[in-house]
Amino acid sequence: MEQLQATNAALKARGVKGRIIVVRDSLFLRGTFTAADGTRKDRKICLDLPAHQGQLLTAENRVLQLAEIINDTGMVPALLPWDAPVVEVVEKADSFTVAEAVARLEEDFWQGKIRTSAAKRTWDRLVAETNRMPEAATLTMDLMVATVDATEPGSRSRQESCKVLKRLAKLVEIEGTDRLDALRTSYEPGVREIPDGEALAHLLSGIVPGDKWWWPTWALITYGCRPAETFSLRPNGDGTARVLSVKRKTKLPEWRTALALPVSITKEELVDDMRGESSIPYDMPGARTVPWDVTSPAGYDSIRAKQHCDAWQKWLRRQHPTLSLYDIRHAWAVRSITKVPSTSLAAKCMGHTVSVHHNTYHRWLDQADIAAVAAALAG
Repeated sequence: MEQLQATNAALKARGVKGRIIVVRDSLFLRGTFTAADGTRKDRKICLDLPAHQGQLLTAENRVLQLAEIINDTGMVPALLPWDAPVVEVVEKADSFTVAEAVARLEEDFWQGKIRTSAAKRTWDRLVAETNRMPEAATLTMDLMVATVDATEPGSRSRQESCKVLKRLAKLVEIEGTDRLDALRTSYEPGVREIPDGEALAHLLSGIVPGDKWWWPTWALITYGCRPAETFSLRPNGDGTARVLSVKRKTKLPEWRTALALPVSITKEELVDDMRGESSIPYDMPGARTVPWDVTSPAGYDSIRAKQHCDAWQKWLRRQHPTLSLYDIRHAWAVRSITKVPSTSLAAKCMGHTVSVHHNTYHRWLDQADIAAVAAALAG
């Protein structure tokens, strides 16, 4: 090929060692070159061009480009400049199954968290919402909307379902979460009748001290802690007690001080083997018998606590079908409105913020404020 000879002559004139040859209808550069492993020998380097005279100018440019690299480095590069690197393209999945999306949610949920038993229970509650959908189904907004729509409007289930599925949709980038927002209805717990001190004293008078649930029930009434916290509560003998705050999802529980608000009870109402005080004492010497004794933050297990509280609640329902353990805790808060001068102190003793205290007990706080104004006006 006359043009090929002219090209090689031009390369030689520019000091390039080697010449362009044709091998099986393709253009190669032949010469003695050093490879990256240090070996030097006669080589044929593919220019990745067909043996056509229209490609000679491109071939010449590629040889000059390669020659410059060899002069700079002293060797032929492992990757020739005209060879595009192979890039593995990972395409974003257009869809996920429910199981795949939940696996991503689990990874996201536990990132940066301590695997406490309380956090495990929180995760279990999230899974309970995702379990409403078939694992093998493709996760779509239509499926999530149908799942939420199957719950009762205005219920806690509807609220939780919307919240969890919206989080799942955002995580796997499914659009249309406004459709979930449209289904989300406000949830207001039913207004419960909170037992007064007389009712709680009557409850205690029917339990024999030493029975399995006597001491936790007394502790719940007297100190207003969470039911699960009674297993750690230890009275100090001065109207206060040391108790673990267990409402901590990402950290171990911490000790706080609880305040006793004993309920009054007459001698006639006391069972035979109790002392005949005019009120149930706040220290209960010698009477602390609990089904599970929690002595340290590390010893608390949220799952085990729930099992005990569920059994305790069943026992309470047999005594008083309409009463819940949290009704008893709420009763302490209501009593505290007239007995504890500071709302923030009452909230601290109960182990939650002032904001939570006001949001939970605003009905009774408002009643107390109005009653105080009425009393002042009457005076």
